[in-house]
Amino acid sequence: MKKLALIFALIFIVPMLCGFAAAPTTGGKSAGKAYPYLIDNFEDGTYTKDPEWFVFDNLIPTIVKNAKLQDGEPSVIPNLGIYSLNMKGMAKSWYVGGMGSMLGVDATPYTSFEIDIYGMGEGSGKLKIELYDDDNGNTDVEVDKSWKAIYDDVWSSEIDVNWKGWKHVSIPMSKFKNDGRGDFKWNPNLANGSGGLVKIQLICVAVTETGEINYNIDNLEFGLK
Repeated sequence: MKKLALIFALIFIVPMLCGFAAAPTTGGKSAGKAYPYLIDNFEDGTYTKDPEWFVFDNLIPTIVKNAKLQDGEPSVIPNLGIYSLNMKGMAKSWYVGGMGSMLGVDATPYTSFEIDIYGMGEGSGKLKIELYDDDNGNTDVEVDKSWKAIYDDVWSSEIDVNWKGWKHVSIPMSKFKNDGRGDFKWNPNLANGSGGLVKIQLICVAVTETGEINYNIDNLEFGLK
C-alpha cells in the first residue's frame, strides 16, 4: 500500500505542485494552439493586462457588466460572461480613436476573426480591425510620421455597427484587405525570427463627421470557419 501511495504521489501530486498540470483545452491565452484562439473576453474585469491594451486619441473604453445587455441574437447570449468592453468617444472628421495590443502569435492555422458586438442601434459607429503581420523578422512594427506601417502588412476589415443588441460577427481572413507595405502575403508565422501576427488594433469611426460612437465588444477570437 505504501508503494502504491508513493507511485500515486509521483504521478499526480508532484507534477501539480511543480506547475505541470494539464493546460486548458480552450482559449488562446493559456492553451497555446487550442481552438479557437481567445484574444480577450474581458472576464478579468480589465483591459490593462492579459492582454494589455493601449488606448489612443478620443476613445473611452470602459469595462461594464453584461447583466442588463440581454437583447440581440439568442445564440450569442449563452456565450456571454460577466463583462464586456464599452467603446465610446466623439469624432473629429469621422475618426474617434482606438486601442491595440501586441500578440506575437502564429496565426496561420486560423481562418477567421470572431467577435460579439452589442450595438445601440442605427448610428452606433464603425469598427475597423487591423491585423499586423511581421514581414521584416524583428517582432516589431515600425511606423512613419503618419503612423503607417513601413515594412509590415496591415490587414483590415470594417464593421458597420447599425443594429440594436448583441450580434456575432465572423470575418474570414480572406476578406481582410492589405493596407500595409510588406510583402502583401498573409504569412503571420513565427519562422525565421518573425513575430507572426504581431499586433491587433481596433479603430473606431463615427458615421457622421462630428458624431459619437457607442457599442460594446466581447469574445474576440481567431477561429476556424
